[in-house]
Amino acid sequence: MSDEGVLTMVAEDPAIVAYVMFSISRPYETVEVLSLAVSPEFRRKGIAKMLMANIESLAERDARTVSLCVRPDNQEAVNLYLSLGYKVLALCSGYYEDGSDAYMMVKHLE
Repeated sequence: MSDEGVLTMVAEDPAIVAYVMFSISRPYETVEVLSLAVSPEFRRKGIAKMLMANIESLAERDARTVSLCVRPDNQEAVNLYLSLGYKVLALCSGYYEDGSDAYMMVKHLE
């Protein structure tokens, strides 16, 4: 794993049906999830949970915390992250380009 840049993990069936983009900061012992998406026809099949589990497994080698930002009105995503043990750390006003807010969520790894 690299200290620099963005890494991407994909789920295929056989085409790409989901991805998660993330970066690792070893000095801060943090993995930041930058983007996660699942094709609509493949949602609710555990793919997002599997990708997040893989990220956390990778993170345990180099980090103590996984962080991410999510739109508060994306209730499915918020519920997913809450179910995986993430906590809302802060509301970031105007986080997105369109001026929308974001929840900053974190999970401390054991």
